[in-house]
Amino acid sequence: RSEELISLLKVAAGSRVADVGCHEGYMSFKLARHVGEKGIVYAVDLEQGKLDKLKKRADEYKISQISIIKGDKDNPNLPANELDAVIILDTYHEMDEHAEILQHIKSALKKGGRLLMWEPIADSRRELARSEQEKKHELAMTFALADVKNAGFKIIYQKDNFIDRTKEKGDRMWVLVAEKN
Repeated sequence: RSEELISLLKVAAGSRVADVGCHEGYMSFKLARHVGEKGIVYAVDLEQGKLDKLKKRADEYKISQISIIKGDKDNPNLPANELDAVIILDTYHEMDEHAEILQHIKSALKKGGRLLMWEPIADSRRELARSEQEKKHELAMTFALADVKNAGFKIIYQKDNFIDRTKEKGDRMWVLVAEKN
């Protein structure tokens, strides 16, 4: 449902967006189509190998609007006050420095810029401690909501059961969208 996620971000031609925790660029390439040649997609990851694969593929397909950024564990290294949107898909549970990351993202967003998070959680693990969920590469929306609110974002959309993957993977994907005031 990538197109639905992108529509929640209000991404359009010329937008400047970041895919934080981009891995090998699945969403980066989808976002690149939406922002067009005049937009920019900052593809951010900690692992240089994944970024190298993404860059090679972007070069092969002559997609010049993707800009590769090697992030730090507590800072995605995004430009200040420049972004219309930031997306974090199935990666927030990997981030230990939640408050720092969110403050850097907030600083990178323009006023009214949007942050979208999308994460899995199994029903049987919803009540576990955050650390236990993160060991399973999951995170309940309650933790992310608290983090985002503490960072000073305004929640504009949330859906706990965005995608039901219980039959395939034993979890459900939630989504939340927040805005910089």
